[in-house]
Amino acid sequence: MIEFWVGVDGGGTHTRARIRDRAGKLLGEGRAAGSNLELGIPFAHGNVLTAIASARQAAGLDQECEQQMGVGLALASAELADCYHAMLAMPFPFASVRLTSDAFGACLGAFGGEEGAILIAGTGSAGLIYRDGRLHTCSGRGFPISDLGSGAWLGLRAIQQSLLCHDGILPPSALAVRLMDHFRRDQAEVVRWAARALPADYGRFAPWVFDAASDGGELASQLLEETCAQLQTLLAGMQQQGARQIALLGGVGMRLAPRLARFNLVTPKADALDGAILFAQSEEYPCLHP
Repeated sequence: MIEFWVGVDGGGTHTRARIRDRAGKLLGEGRAAGSNLELGIPFAHGNVLTAIASARQAAGLDQECEQQMGVGLALASAELADCYHAMLAMPFPFASVRLTSDAFGACLGAFGGEEGAILIAGTGSAGLIYRDGRLHTCSGRGFPISDLGSGAWLGLRAIQQSLLCHDGILPPSALAVRLMDHFRRDQAEVVRWAARALPADYGRFAPWVFDAASDGGELASQLLEETCAQLQTLLAGMQQQGARQIALLGGVGMRLAPRLARFNLVTPKADALDGAILFAQSEEYPCLHP
């Protein structure tokens, strides 16, 4: 019998886990590194187990209690069939495991298990419309070909523009100076870094853009306007496809939400962790890959 419900929200940067008892009482939470399935199934699997173990320890539960856990995984890239099936084929010690995307987990949490729509703008970005019992994905095909308006996209744009400042094509900028100093003012170092950088590596520069914009930096302000324009495109398109209520989520999205007030965004009821728990508790929600 399942005595504990566990929700896991995993993206490119972080994995978070939450444990509740059968009555819904919060018992503990834990964290680990990212578990986007495209980072590698063994890597994501390990970080999911680490996050759950951390939550279990915070809850004061023995390892044997894992056999009484019903787990809902809301992980980035679970919409890819090969990643989805490969993750579920990994060994888990739990009583049950259900997998869906981080976007659907966030949507279920935001609307308390009811239908709605969300746009996540964090390290990556993804929009999802849950309507008439079906899921429709908008963007979210991965960086750099998609994920518009995300932290990774913003970090990439910041590096591109900073290189132009370094070359004298654009005016000097405090943001560009900070970025180029990070790479020891060596363009070759930027090239070498980019050859192995992950989306989360680009996303780490997004807060630098917000910091520079708050100090009045013109380049940083322009980059945030570009990011808002990308999110506006996604939000407008989702509304045209029938999304009546949209919750804007993610670190970048939440910071830019005041600039997007004309879309009448709704406040989420709960987060993706509770959404993942809702998904674990019911088989009535749509399955990504039946």
